[in-house]
Amino acid sequence: MISPSTSYTSLDQQKMKSRDWRSALRTPPPYRIGSRPLRFNFHFTVILVAIVILVILFVNNVGSKSSSDVARIPSISLWSSYKFNSTYPLTLPISLEGTFTYRIGVIADLDKESRIGKSDTWKSYLKKGFLSFNAEKAYVSVSWDTTDPITLEGSFSLKGRGMELSELITFNGKILTFDDRTGIVYELLGEKVIPWVILMDGEGHSTKGFKSEWAAVKDHTLYVGSMGKEWTSGTGEYENDNPMFVKAVSTSGEVKTLNWSDHFKKMRESSAGIKWPGYMIHESGMWSEHHKKWFFLPRRCSKEKYNETMDEHMGCDLMITANDGFTRITTTKVENKDKAHGFSSFKFIPGSNDNVILAIKSEEVNGKTGTFITSFTIDGKVLMKEERIPTEYKFEGIEFL
Repeated sequence: MISPSTSYTSLDQQKMKSRDWRSALRTPPPYRIGSRPLRFNFHFTVILVAIVILVILFVNNVGSKSSSDVARIPSISLWSSYKFNSTYPLTLPISLEGTFTYRIGVIADLDKESRIGKSDTWKSYLKKGFLSFNAEKAYVSVSWDTTDPITLEGSFSLKGRGMELSELITFNGKILTFDDRTGIVYELLGEKVIPWVILMDGEGHSTKGFKSEWAAVKDHTLYVGSMGKEWTSGTGEYENDNPMFVKAVSTSGEVKTLNWSDHFKKMRESSAGIKWPGYMIHESGMWSEHHKKWFFLPRRCSKEKYNETMDEHMGCDLMITANDGFTRITTTKVENKDKAHGFSSFKFIPGSNDNVILAIKSEEVNGKTGTFITSFTIDGKVLMKEERIPTEYKFEGIEFL
């Protein structure tokens, strides 16, 4: 039998132990590192470790989600999953017994007539049609929509001029057009033009817009070129080399300026024996991924000094090709019976392995303008004789839409 005093002492000891245990929780036992005490809180550490484990489990759970779930989580890097859109043309053709029919469009450069009255709005026209192509039969034909051209309007200008659109091209899933007065590159969306990039003249440090005349796509990069000749006065007096620079534009709109003076001089000397003060004006150029070559159809060429009146009758009849480094240049004669007509744009017909060209020519004589369309092989064989586009406007860009 246990006496009351003994029982009391045992209970008292238990209470003391309980108080010591609670006290230990409140005041962790000290440890020493050198001469400095360090206290360790067991519960705090347990909680911290638990939080870390929960975070790790959450991250692993997110990482194991399906690809559709992950796609809804914003990417850390804006361009980490970016892919170039190489769709061309954007509209599927109609196929019937080996003949493919494509949607095409031409864009107008109205020069000083682009301004709408005295307003702060400028215009251009987009005319649409169809091209039918049968590779086996070497057949090409073009028909145009019977409706009026689409009017495109813009409010951007430079010194009272704007919307003088000189080219059409598909780049990264978008159709682009170029104002050769302001230097603005527009995206064509239905009946609207949306400014994307501004290109400046020469090396880029200029208040003048780049005189864009041709555009090509190479290695997922947009190349935009000008006339490819020295800028001169109306009587041929030298002023600068600005039109001999080329702009390389990335899909994100970053612009780099390339000096192509040597390339343009090599082309005119190798193809036609032209040296300064003679000249060659380029308004159309394309890169062929199939042939790994540049193709150019010069609009004007002359061994004589530039004269703006005589220039109206200097239409060129050459097709120039060059390798990427412009070390191998070849020339092919193409039909051009009327010297008042000069090439202003061309595209390779889809499905032809870049062997068949669809081209337009412009005419500007004594203030009157016109546009003509033709097709031929890269060997110079004519598949569709030159036809006038039924309009008085001057169209300077063509593309498969």
